[in-house]
Amino acid sequence: MISHPTRHDADRPAAAAIGLLAGQGYDTTSVDDLADAAGMSRSTFFRKFGSKEDVVFADHERILRQVTDRLAETMLEPLAAIEDAALLVFNHHLRNPETSRARYELMQAVPALRDRELVTSHRYERAFVLHLLDKLPDAEQREYTAVAFAAAAVAVHNAFLRRWLRAAPAAQEPETADRDRSAELANELRALSGIFRPVLLGTAPSTPASPAVVVTVLAEGADKDAIIQAVRDALD
Repeated sequence: MISHPTRHDADRPAAAAIGLLAGQGYDTTSVDDLADAAGMSRSTFFRKFGSKEDVVFADHERILRQVTDRLAETMLEPLAAIEDAALLVFNHHLRNPETSRARYELMQAVPALRDRELVTSHRYERAFVLHLLDKLPDAEQREYTAVAFAAAAVAVHNAFLRRWLRAAPAAQEPETADRDRSAELANELRALSGIFRPVLLGTAPSTPASPAVVVTVLAEGADKDAIIQAVRDALD
């Protein structure tokens, strides 16, 4: 399943603030400037976001809640549910390219924001681990393997995200490009699940059996019973 969330109105004030921070500079932008960009008073800004650092990751707070809710309600197999949740996060970035790229620029310039990004990634990873431990059957080393899969899923997601963020944005990219990126990530996550599934679930995707080839020699004009008996003898 590939999720395609739309732009959320609640993200617009934060998006405006992030754009200003990226364009004007993190240290030189005041809270009053951010409040004006977000279209709210200083007190409302502090009440809603708390600080300059908090506003940079405000949309992730909402997406993390959405991920948690999705995992709580999903009927998907546990590993497939993690794939779906990771795609939800990735598609949020694709739907908000200006904000995601502006935040990426800020993180390259402000070490504290890079530290905050690591914390944010860990929170997604933790949500994945908790879901897996709740849904997976009991097995030896289950917790360690669940942690490994969750970390790997986040790492694959982040690698795809960084590659997209570092690429020069094309003018008016077609919507099919986003679908292709989502599909590519979905395939990689599915392959990752295939590696971990035998350990976590004790099952592996079934593969068709190789066809059997039987060679036998019959007398000319042999009847049906003779043919059947000859095949049986060849298989014995």
